[in-house]
This record gives sequence, structure tokens and C-alpha cells, in this order.
Amino acid sequence: MGSCCGGKESKKGFCPFSLFLFAATGAAFAYHKLQQKKSRDDESSSGAAATKPQVVFVLGGPGAGKGTQCELITKRQSGWAHLSAGDLLRAERNSGSKLAELINSKIAAGQIVPAEITVGLLEKAMEDITAKDAAVTKFLIDGFPRSEGNVTVWKAQMSNKADVQFVLFLSCPEDTMTSRLLERAKTS
Repeated sequence: MGSCCGGKESKKGFCPFSLFLFAATGAAFAYHKLQQKKSRDDESSSGAAATKPQVVFVLGGPGAGKGTQCELITKRQSGWAHLSAGDLLRAERNSGSKLAELINSKIAAGQIVPAEITVGLLEKAMEDITAKDAAVTKFLIDGFPRSEGNVTVWKAQMSNKADVQFVLFLSCPEDTMTSRLLERAKTS
């Protein structure tokens, strides 16, 4: 028999912990699907259409593959759009707007850009995308939230405007992230 669960031998030919993880993942997926069906049933019985977009926060270290995975999902699944909090902030910094001046002054002073600004940029981007393409109802937001304060601001500004479905955390070995970042730096 092979070893599993921290090197302990399994006499049954499988790892009980792996089986537990598989069952827990299946249960979480089934619960999510049940909630979606219940939501659709509630909407059809009330005659109301879903108006709030669905959001999945995608988190992980730099170079973990957040942007890559988000792009793959949006290419393979219709109705999804990818937003990067960092890309939105960089684009706004270069826009020459009053908001750009504020963002640049915060960064120049070594301060964090207020979460209200980041959430505002995310909200505007979501509105712009859905205005252009009504089929987009789901958003992958990468690199946000980064703190409990970010979550508080998101809830205050967006709880009536978007439904967060879950958080996807991409775990990646540090040496892999480092090599990816070094490769990225060669082409940037």
C-alpha cells in the first residue's frame, strides 16, 4: 500500500483525507447549485429578472496565475468578464483625471489608495461592461479584496449592487511565483 495522510499507511487502498476533501468539495458544489436553483425559482415565481451581477473574488500571491486563470475562464465560459483591480488603478493613474491626481498623490506619499476608490473603479467597470454586453452577468475580480477594510468598503458600496458568490484562492509555491515574475519582468 502507498502512504497518505502524512505518511500513514492506508490498509484500504485509499487516503481517507483525500476522500474527505473530495466529498466536501462535492457537497459545497451541490449546495452552490441548490442555491442557484432556489434563486432562479424565486425569480421565476416573482416574475423578477436577476439584476445584480455575480462576483467571484480571485486571490493569490503575485505570479500565482490569477490573471491567467481568469482569462481562461472568460474564454471558455460565456457570460463572464475579468476585472483586475491593479489594472483598473493603473489605467486610472494614467488618465489625467482628478481621481488620477489623488491616486498618484497617495502612491507618491507611500500610502495605500483608499478602498473606496478601488471599489468605485470596479463598480464603474462592471457597469460599463454590462452596458456594452448584457450577456455578461458574472465577474471575476482579481487582486481584490486585500484586507478586511477592503471587504467592509465593498459591502458598504456594493452589497445592493452585486452578489459575491465565493472567493477563489490560488495557491502556488513561492519559487514558481518568483520564476514567473522574473519571466514577466523580461517582457514588461
